[in-house]
Amino acid sequence: MTSKKKTSDYWFTIEPYVYVGLSNSCVLLYNTLDGVTLESDKIEVIELLREMLQEKNCGVVLLSSERYEQEDVNGFIKELRKRYMGDVIDVALSKGKPVQWLPFFNFGDKHEAYKRLNSSIYKNVLENLFEVSIYIDVTVNVTKLIPFLLCIPGFPTFNIMGTIWDIEDYSGLLSFLNQHPSPKRILCSYIDITSLEPTFGVNFSYRISVRFPVDVKQWNHARQILINQTLPVEYVFDVSSNEDCLQAERLIEQHQIEKYQLKPVYTGGNIQFFE
Repeated sequence: MTSKKKTSDYWFTIEPYVYVGLSNSCVLLYNTLDGVTLESDKIEVIELLREMLQEKNCGVVLLSSERYEQEDVNGFIKELRKRYMGDVIDVALSKGKPVQWLPFFNFGDKHEAYKRLNSSIYKNVLENLFEVSIYIDVTVNVTKLIPFLLCIPGFPTFNIMGTIWDIEDYSGLLSFLNQHPSPKRILCSYIDITSLEPTFGVNFSYRISVRFPVDVKQWNHARQILINQTLPVEYVFDVSSNEDCLQAERLIEQHQIEKYQLKPVYTGGNIQFFE
């Protein structure tokens, strides 16, 4: 009789750009890059996230094979990976426990004041902001958004995501952003790129995401818009295979792209590419 092969243990982690909200009966995950959310009211899932968020665990917790195979946990992890919000890593692939960056803040002796929502400490937290992502859709109220942005101290980079033309007073928002001294960065796919009016071209830049295979017609259209805009551009190529890397290199050389990055994407079946 052959014994059943033991399933591997894993390291479990959440991506650093994902906000995790916990209560005794529910957990909410919010992807700050694309606005996608994931919720669960399963006790096993809540406990797993609670352990992961403990500062001593540094954003990574060991997930035993037995725990991984629990129906609620396994289903949650599948949804998590599908949304690029977290991952599991076979312990055999690492020499030790990995560490993930999480938004911990050490309040020290001011902890009690923080719990009372002391405004001065709240202000200090905001002063540590380097980037603010603004997700735009039809529900955005510009008259409420602008006062909120004015309350943010310093000059963090504003990442503008979504389709700004979908909101009613988009010109009012662009006018505000254009006059604000913070750097402004438009994050979009090369397929969804739109041209800014010349009057809204000060202190703006583009971060363009590219997935393969590339639509040549859409790519050429986007390139023409960017050439006409004459604004700084950074390309982010999502690569999940060696062929994707080769295609990205060809585009970089052909169009003399100076600022770019290759972003590995795990598909569930390309572990050899990552190795």
